[in-house]
Parts: sequence; C-alpha cells; structure tokens
Amino acid sequence: MEKIKLVIFDMDGLMFETGRLAYRAYLSAAEEYDFEVCQDVYYYLTGKTEADIRRGMQELYGSTVPTDRWREAMNRQKEVILAEEKRVFKKPGLLELLEALKKQDCLIAVASSSSKEKIKAYFEMEQMPDWFDTVVSGDQVRNGKPDPEIFLTACQQLGVKPEAALVLEDSLAGIKAAKQAEIPAFLIADDLSALPVKKNGKYPLLKQPKLEQEVAAQVKTFSDLTEVRDWLVVNHFSWH
Repeated sequence: MEKIKLVIFDMDGLMFETGRLAYRAYLSAAEEYDFEVCQDVYYYLTGKTEADIRRGMQELYGSTVPTDRWREAMNRQKEVILAEEKRVFKKPGLLELLEALKKQDCLIAVASSSSKEKIKAYFEMEQMPDWFDTVVSGDQVRNGKPDPEIFLTACQQLGVKPEAALVLEDSLAGIKAAKQAEIPAFLIADDLSALPVKKNGKYPLLKQPKLEQEVAAQVKTFSDLTEVRDWLVVNHFSWH
C-alpha cells in the first residue's frame, strides 16, 4: 500500500450507530405493514441512494406490493427515534482513530450519501471535533454509491491521487464505489446479528438478498475502528 495521505470516512453505520437505528425503523415498518424483514435485507439495501433502496425493495418483495409506502414508514420511524433519543452514538474507536490520523498529519474526509444538513445535525448531536479537511454529502454529487463520484470528489477537493487515499466503509455499495474509484478500502460492517427479525409476514421475501460476498472478499475487513487504528499504526504509520 502506498503512503496514505487521505482517509475517507463513510458516516452512517461507520462513524455512528445509525445502522442499528435504521434497522429498528425497518422492524417497526415491518410490524406495521406485516412484511418479512431480516438483517440481510438491511445489509443489501444500506449505502445505496434512496432511489436504489426503493428499487431494491421491489426486487426483494415484488412490484405489486406497496414497498414505497413501507419505505416511507421506515424513514418516518427513523426520524421519530432520532427525535426521541437525540443521539446517533459514536462507533467505538472513532475518536481514537481520528486522533491517530491527525498525529500523522493525514488528511481526513467524510463522504456520505446523507445530506449536508443531516451530516451537520449528526455532528452536532455527537459534538464531533472539527478535524475533517472536507465533507462531501450526497446532495453535492450527481451519482450516489456504488458510483465512485463521491470518493473521487473528496480526493479532488484535497488534491490527493486515489491510490494515496484509503476508504473506510460499512456497506458493500460503498466498497464497490471505492473499487471503481481505484481507492484501497477497508470494510467495517455493522453487526446486527443480536437484533430480532420479522418472520411469517403477510408479505414474504420473494427473493433472498444477494450480499455479493465476492466483493467483501476482495477487501480487508475489521470488526471495529479500533482494529483499523491498530492495524494502521503497526502496518502503515510505523513505516515513516
């Protein structure tokens, strides 16, 4: 791996515990409309644009059921949870990793499919330090992940070649985007295995989510951001 000059962070599910929040909203909508849902549905849909999520739901449940209504219920319930809890909770090891990168004079970017307004709101909720050199939001690019535009935009804004950057992602859509951008990437997937599933609904899954494990197999994977920091300290930053 070339010397890393820039680390690009996804936000939802990578920096913050919004994956659990979103999956709770999935479960709430599933109870309301009596459709089946499991963790693999979330893994299949996460990281994609809103339009692609809605198309993905039609792939999984069929085009004759009201998946748009279900998706609207998911989004609505997520906002209800946020309003009640007023937290998105930092992922373990996030601040320690950011601090280690700053000590190495490494540039840091956020490249999130979320809107600029939502990124700002989450940062304020969690009182995030002003350590990011640029923030690229979903409403600042024309094409969402798995298109590489958002990651290439972060590189361009900071004057760093893609091969000198590193992407940290929790979604396979993000990993595919990084691969298309020819940027090395690490996968730190959300572990939602302890959360419940909704089975035997009126509306079953017509197609099992294809999680594209071959994509995940092509990148280095970590269980949390602390592991990422430790790996970088031992295998990268110690080189120079």
